[in-house]
Amino acid sequence: MKKILLTAMALLTMASVSAFGMYGDQDDWIDFLTDGNQFRARMDQLGFVLGNNTIKGTLGFRSQAAGTLLGNIISGQTDNAGLDATISAGIGYTSDMIGIGVGYNFTYYNTTLGVHTPVLMVNALNNNLRIAVPVQAAVSKEPFGKGTENQWKDYLGVSTDIQIRYYTGIDAFNQVRLYVKYGQSGYKDIQANRDMFAQSVGFETRFYFLNTAIGNATVNPFLKVAFNTALASGNTLVRAGESIMSTTYMSKDVKWDQNPYEVTAAAVLGITANSDIVSLYVEPSLGYTAQSSGKEKGAKLAWGAYAELYITPVQDLEWYFEMDVNNSNTDGSNVPVHFETTTGITWYLPEF
Repeated sequence: MKKILLTAMALLTMASVSAFGMYGDQDDWIDFLTDGNQFRARMDQLGFVLGNNTIKGTLGFRSQAAGTLLGNIISGQTDNAGLDATISAGIGYTSDMIGIGVGYNFTYYNTTLGVHTPVLMVNALNNNLRIAVPVQAAVSKEPFGKGTENQWKDYLGVSTDIQIRYYTGIDAFNQVRLYVKYGQSGYKDIQANRDMFAQSVGFETRFYFLNTAIGNATVNPFLKVAFNTALASGNTLVRAGESIMSTTYMSKDVKWDQNPYEVTAAAVLGITANSDIVSLYVEPSLGYTAQSSGKEKGAKLAWGAYAELYITPVQDLEWYFEMDVNNSNTDGSNVPVHFETTTGITWYLPEF
């Protein structure tokens, strides 16, 4: 059965040049050029990566909804849920000196609104430098559904989630990550005769250091600083097509006393432990978040507990479990505890 499946996948690869994969419309593509051949089936994604040491391809599906169904229920996010599903495809060239890949995603939100995302990936310096540049774009005459053109129309959204990683190879200061985010989104309110607009910019930096083995575990602490600000409207993280019904849009004529912002600084401790069958990675974090709504300011502790569990009963088959609990309120629910989780299998396949 395994030989039949592998033969079928090989024929599909030769017929379509690319094969199968499962990447979302944000910075998930950062791992594509280093991922090996695999079939992945999880609560939020399904697909393949196939290829050899030079050429690889991907095609698949991934949910863009906040968390998963279980996480949304626990966080109280069951209202106004959209499909938010992404189909992705891509092809890449890899070598020790440089790797280059291109990808494309289509994210479906409703019958009148979808987001197109071309992606460029570049790896260099024996994969120690990795860059992923996705650009999301959405255009719709009726973004809020059919029959609304007499009230809201002509939606345009553009955004990007750029990620850059550099692995130094030095345990004392072993990795740097930079995330850059920009988004703008707007439409026409026909009844009020005004243009509605939202715009934001942000960044996040992570500095990993002192990668050290302590007993049977390895610790790799890092510091992260994230800053997001609204340049127009009250939304500090605008993304093309995403949650336009709940996004805080404002007329272009409205001026803030101070642009809304959110800044977080946190210390994170990454801990890894491995055995022949089980691998565990946990990431507790504690920091401080300051926020401004444009008029009112506030601050609170920022805490989180992230974990990944890998169980490998045989060499090529792996069960994966991921959980994230924090108080970030990234879903806008104002629930004190935000919970996300996913689980599934990864089947590692031989190269062609």
